[in-house]
Amino acid sequence: MRIGIVGLGVVGLSTGVVLAEQGHEIVGVDIDQGRVHGLQCRRPPIYEPGLEEALNRNFERMKFSTDYSSLSDAEVIFITVSTPTVDGRIYLGYVFDAARKIKEVARGVIAIKSTVVPGTARKVKEITNLKVVSNPEFLREGNALHDTESPDRVVIGSDDKEAGDLIQELWSFTKAPVIRTTTDEAELIKYAANSFLAVKVSFINEIANLCERLNCDVNVIARAIGLDKRISPYFLSAGLGWGGSCFPKDTLAITSFARDVGEKLRIVEAAIEVNQERPFRALKLLKEVMGEVRGKTVCVLGLAFKPNTDDTRESVALKVVNLLRQEGAMVIAYDPKARSDVEMVTLDECITRADGVIIATEWDEFRGLEPKLRGKPVVDGRRVLDPAKMGQEFRAIGLGVR
Repeated sequence: MRIGIVGLGVVGLSTGVVLAEQGHEIVGVDIDQGRVHGLQCRRPPIYEPGLEEALNRNFERMKFSTDYSSLSDAEVIFITVSTPTVDGRIYLGYVFDAARKIKEVARGVIAIKSTVVPGTARKVKEITNLKVVSNPEFLREGNALHDTESPDRVVIGSDDKEAGDLIQELWSFTKAPVIRTTTDEAELIKYAANSFLAVKVSFINEIANLCERLNCDVNVIARAIGLDKRISPYFLSAGLGWGGSCFPKDTLAITSFARDVGEKLRIVEAAIEVNQERPFRALKLLKEVMGEVRGKTVCVLGLAFKPNTDDTRESVALKVVNLLRQEGAMVIAYDPKARSDVEMVTLDECITRADGVIIATEWDEFRGLEPKLRGKPVVDGRRVLDPAKMGQEFRAIGLGVR
């Protein structure tokens, strides 16, 4: 099958290479000429484990262009463009722009993978007069290829059975359970899933705050409650909060959308409030072990919003950096993949030069650093260190002073 992909970020590229592995011919379109040129030269624009290798394996079945006319004979066209929030509300301009351009050149089934509020697929159908399916993605950056190949479920929202059947057949190789819904239900499923996970993280972070007051360890609490099958251990890792391209924008989008239709998602709004406090918690803990930070050098280990990606969108680490700068600290940083406007140095230099250290991303290479960090003021914002191997000038999220 000839498949079009509009938007060549992590979702679009993961979708493309995984379907190319199944023998389909992929045509990827993006308005970013630099991104397209890099892909034509086999260079992915992002770091994602396994992506470059998968691109090279399937390169003969993948074409990249800025020209929408290359989609003219595609049987299915996935829309995977960004849906950012602007002033706390979802911006759907990129989706609708893509729909208008598709209308001019193509006649295939449109499948929307971008995260969009209920009613968007119906609007795209009005714009294009084509069959439109909502087929939301549930991938995690850092595990994008695995999650695309082996999803927990495939959600297909369609008011046209034939179009829904086509998308179901396309993903049948995954052997995943298939949930057939209306387009509105499919769109809301994605927001409900992400909002629930965000709430779960914010909940354990609130328990972490309490643990710091009580000389308790939140990891012990999380492990115990996570053994309850009704709760499960997933997304119960206390830390500096959530960032990235999904949770921050999706929680804001769904709460504003809910208010527009006359409802208030109070629990989700509370989760957002809790998450906004997390960078301040890191600064508070650092001041407890090193005093005022003005005029001192602080090393931030990790800038990506999570490990195994170079994505710094809405990264809590960068919010911590900004707070430190506002307090008059000189900030240096190390991250294996991510880059920013912070002074980037090697891992050893970052630690050696620092008057204090904050671990902001849980990269595996930060585990076992206790010998190098011992004796310096350290805040473990992601619980990667063994507290028993650290000295008195040490604080960790969710760990009371013992």
